[in-house]
Amino acid sequence: MKKFIIAEICVLLALAGGFWLGRVTGNNTSYEDYYDNADKAWTAAKQLDAPPVQIDSPDKSRLRKVRAAYREVFENYPDSLWADDAIYQLATRPRTDEEAFALFRRLINNYPDSEWADDSMYAIAFASYKIAEELKTTGTLESLDAYYDRALALFNQLIAIYPGSELSEQAQFNTAMCYYGKGELNTALLQLDTLREPFSDSPLLYQILYVTGEIYLKVQDYENARVEFTNVVDSGDPDLAPLASFGIPQAYLAEGKYQEALDGYQKVIDLYPDTKAGQDAYFYMGWAYERLEKYEEAIAQLEKGIDLFPRNENAANAQVYIAQIAHVNKDIATAVDAFQKVADNATYDYDTRRMAQYSVGKIYEDNGETDLAIEAYQKLLTEFPEPHREATHGSNNINENYIRTLRSAGL
Repeated sequence: MKKFIIAEICVLLALAGGFWLGRVTGNNTSYEDYYDNADKAWTAAKQLDAPPVQIDSPDKSRLRKVRAAYREVFENYPDSLWADDAIYQLATRPRTDEEAFALFRRLINNYPDSEWADDSMYAIAFASYKIAEELKTTGTLESLDAYYDRALALFNQLIAIYPGSELSEQAQFNTAMCYYGKGELNTALLQLDTLREPFSDSPLLYQILYVTGEIYLKVQDYENARVEFTNVVDSGDPDLAPLASFGIPQAYLAEGKYQEALDGYQKVIDLYPDTKAGQDAYFYMGWAYERLEKYEEAIAQLEKGIDLFPRNENAANAQVYIAQIAHVNKDIATAVDAFQKVADNATYDYDTRRMAQYSVGKIYEDNGETDLAIEAYQKLLTEFPEPHREATHGSNNINENYIRTLRSAGL
């Protein structure tokens, strides 16, 4: 089918699945052999591609033969009925993303009336959006707006040129997501608001409501955020309802209503225990308890979350938070133990582990336990030889000379 959900984790190459085969109409000429040969080339390509070979197929030899067969069709018979189909089939199984973009553009430019033209335009637009989103997560200095703007232009072009396309609705929603990604929240809200009524019977409606709730949360309009999230929860949407249910206590937490947040997180755990939202709720309950200065409950809740879901993305931060809570409350033994657990956990990222090992040494040093501090710092130099990514981080000041100076001061 031709529907895409932008909140899902998609890659360009996944476009190969679930589409129908089709063709455009060409003009008949007297070149009967030309078209007969084109038909034969297309038939041969389809036979080689039965069952369809995927881009990640271990049979690379067959993949190469299929790709070559499709290329033969559109290179040798560009005026045939099958040229656009062949380009599209190759574009969905490219050697590189650049080749895919080039093939999609070729289809759009040379065969604008093809039934694959809207799919191709959407593919480039969506890939541009995803590149921007991925770059955002890496904290790159590269300009993201160029990718968002390219996606916006193509989504709008698709809407204007192919208004009857099955992808038109999704493209309209995606324009709002581009504005959201760019940080133009008011424009995104306005775009989403214009879609609510015409999309009232669309499967996209609850995505519209959910993203609207997210934006309200970002602009600190907590009451409206909860209204939108509640509407999504009431819909029973299996994918969005757990996320929206989690969004409700998130709004309470941001608003400083910590007990309401705790009640909301517990509800998420009760209703959606097997979802990521259900997992995350355990950790956020710990942070809500800390805000209420219920430190023992906070530590117990965070430890529970770590024990139950050690691979959750919040686990490392939760362990660090336990250490920080204990340190602030002068429970040195618990703080050191928690930091050491972070440093020794190979599943956590390098900088977090290095920071934790440094923190162990610093706590000992600040408390006059020089021998233990030296031992912790030596472990830092041995097990974490690369500097912290943050150039000014305190761990980057630890070296053999620092340890010698510390040892001399302790004598």
